[in-house]
Amino acid sequence: EFSSHLQNIMTDALKHYLEQRNELPERIIVFRDGVSEGQLPVVKQYEVSQFKAAFSHMEGGYNPQLVVVVVQKRIRTRMFFSEGEGSRSKVMNAPSGTVLDHTVTSDTLYDFYLVSQHVGKGTVTPSHYIVVENSSTLKPDHIQKLAYKLTHMYWNWSGPVRVPSVCLYAHKIAYMMGQHLHRPASKQLKDKLFYL
Repeated sequence: EFSSHLQNIMTDALKHYLEQRNELPERIIVFRDGVSEGQLPVVKQYEVSQFKAAFSHMEGGYNPQLVVVVVQKRIRTRMFFSEGEGSRSKVMNAPSGTVLDHTVTSDTLYDFYLVSQHVGKGTVTPSHYIVVENSSTLKPDHIQKLAYKLTHMYWNWSGPVRVPSVCLYAHKIAYMMGQHLHRPASKQLKDKLFYL
């Protein structure tokens, strides 16, 4: 689902950040879930342009480094890890933290696969990360490590989750707003984690 309100949302978030910290962030990283391969150009042209429009509404020629990463979890790709050689080789699930950023990735996109969870039974399914915008100085390793670390920061689960925690928080608040409140939350709650 695409929103035409991202510019307003980002502008409000930046103003709140400025009120709290007396400065604006130098770098903004957005993890975006729920986008199919065919919708990537829409994210790049429509959503990224809304973020940049929000930056232009801030004073002083504000132009932060921007990274927008699309996370796809409904994929058919599987990864295996081979240990040993010859007849003694053993094939098993790739361990948690495994990143695959070559060979099976796109020639035209900056993408990678990440296994964030340990799977004891069955086959592990990685998540696919596609960087649609990167005007930052972050190297691929930094974005990959950040994505992995964010899978460990979901407060409602003691281990890593499949996608970065910010994606799960976004799902949770969208569900709560749509199913229960049917209206925007109170402005007094804008900096509280009331949806947990």
